[in-house]
Amino acid sequence: MIPVLSPVLFLAGNDYLTQIVSRILIYGILVLSVEMSWGQTGIFTFGQAALFGLGGYIVGLITTKSTVTDIGKLLILAILVGALAGLIIGIFLFSGKRVGELYVALVTLAISYICERLANSWTILGSGNGIPGIPYPTIFGKEIGSAIGLFYLAFVVFAVALILCIIIVNSQFGLTMNAVRDDEERAEFFGYKRSVVQIAVFVFSAALAASGGALFAVSEGFVSPSMSGLSLSTTAVLWVVLGGRGTFYGPLIALTFLQVVNIQMQNALPSLWPILVGFMLLLTMIFLPKGLTSLPAKIRKSRRKRTYA
Repeated sequence: MIPVLSPVLFLAGNDYLTQIVSRILIYGILVLSVEMSWGQTGIFTFGQAALFGLGGYIVGLITTKSTVTDIGKLLILAILVGALAGLIIGIFLFSGKRVGELYVALVTLAISYICERLANSWTILGSGNGIPGIPYPTIFGKEIGSAIGLFYLAFVVFAVALILCIIIVNSQFGLTMNAVRDDEERAEFFGYKRSVVQIAVFVFSAALAASGGALFAVSEGFVSPSMSGLSLSTTAVLWVVLGGRGTFYGPLIALTFLQVVNIQMQNALPSLWPILVGFMLLLTMIFLPKGLTSLPAKIRKSRRKRTYA
């Protein structure tokens, strides 16, 4: 969808719309991290926004406290720090005996809450004001200062992230991930090391989220406590729920749709937007428990019933 729309945006020369698409791509990386951990491996986490914020704050601190603006170095640093954080959290959660989804959800929810509170209180992180004035990134010594340039940057990183996710999911390791998701005990019975798989996926998804946060920082020019807190964590899970677990395109379509509607609603009826989202979520869980991706199959099934009737 986005590749089709992007040339139109460029021809129109509309920086505002281009920035919106860039933001969707960046949030798309966050969605991929949730889908890899929850949709593909069954790790129900509310901690991806904390890792997203970690990547953003790392870039914010580095670029405002030094002269480093090279996007390659910034992304590598954010990915390494995110992966390290994911490794620490993953070992804590999964290295021992099996834990339930609720336990993981509550622990990661607490982590997001703590990260948001720390970002709000620590002076070095700008307290409640965050870190403004993040400079434009550079590549090969040249500044990426235009909306189109930042779009291409977001698009390339998103495309690489998506391709990596698809390769992993369609590999032997991807089958192992799905086996752990569907039945942990059975997966262990067949010799799969559950804890190793879960920790590895958690590290990878943490690195993805951190890279998205790094891109957000250089694209928007600031970071704030809200990007690492409960609201964004819940919203990221919501995108996957609405789109449908187990696919990449479903959550990405849900993200795009909700972002576009969000912009329109905020301009017209901002107070009704949370109610509308809650209503859509309720309807989806009742009528489409597998998400929007199950709608075509449901329509085909309904048509077959009418044909045979």
